[in-house]
Formats: sequence, structure tokens, C-alpha cells
Amino acid sequence: MQNVIYVNGIEVYAYHGVFPEEKRLGQKFIFNISCNLDFRKAMQSDDLQFSVSYGEISQIVADVATKNSYNLLEKLSYEILLTIFTKYSSITTITLEINKPNAPIPNIFSQCGIKVEVSREEFFEVFK
Repeated sequence: MQNVIYVNGIEVYAYHGVFPEEKRLGQKFIFNISCNLDFRKAMQSDDLQFSVSYGEISQIVADVATKNSYNLLEKLSYEILLTIFTKYSSITTITLEINKPNAPIPNIFSQCGIKVEVSREEFFEVFK
């Protein structure tokens, strides 16, 4: 059985990007996040202690995204993943998508950004 909690469409106004205007003016970012964990006990008990609050996950994403300014979404994703894996030992895998709908690209586009899917084991092995 695969158990996933997710929050899609978390909108945050933040100041990430390589261009000075992005850091000065800021822009909207949209986050989608899925966290795999075993919440079978929560299914039976109706007790949040056996799962993870998607409200808390959403707040972590917003807090990390607004706390600092990064050049790259890759660095922002690392900080979000690190924070969540560190706080919730029950989460085994995270899929994180960061969309930058107003990126300074000279072409017409609907979405751009990054997506990373990583297990706890792989994350802490790669980033020792």
C-alpha cells in the first residue's frame, strides 16, 4: 500500500532568481508537494500523530520560500527537502515541483520550473 499526502498550488510571493530585478521586485511561485509515508495507523485510529499534517507541510514550504533569497530553484528545493526530511522521520519520499509562472523568458510559455523526486535515503546519501 502506498500512502501519500499532498498539497498542490501553494502560492508564495518570494524573491528568487539570478537577475537583480527578480531579487528586488519578487514574483509568484507555485509549489506542488507530495510526501510518501505509512499512515495505515492513522487510517484505523483517526489520529494525526500517525500521519503528517498537510497544513504543516504547506507552511514549511511557504516559510522556507520566504525566509531567504536564492539564485536557483534547485537550492530552494534543497532547503525545503532538508527541512521536511529533518522534521518528519516518517516521510520516506518527497516529490516537489516549483513553478515560476512569471519567469523572465522571452517566449510565451504556460509553466516552467523544476521537479525533484527523492527518497530520504538517497537525499541524505547524496548530501552528506
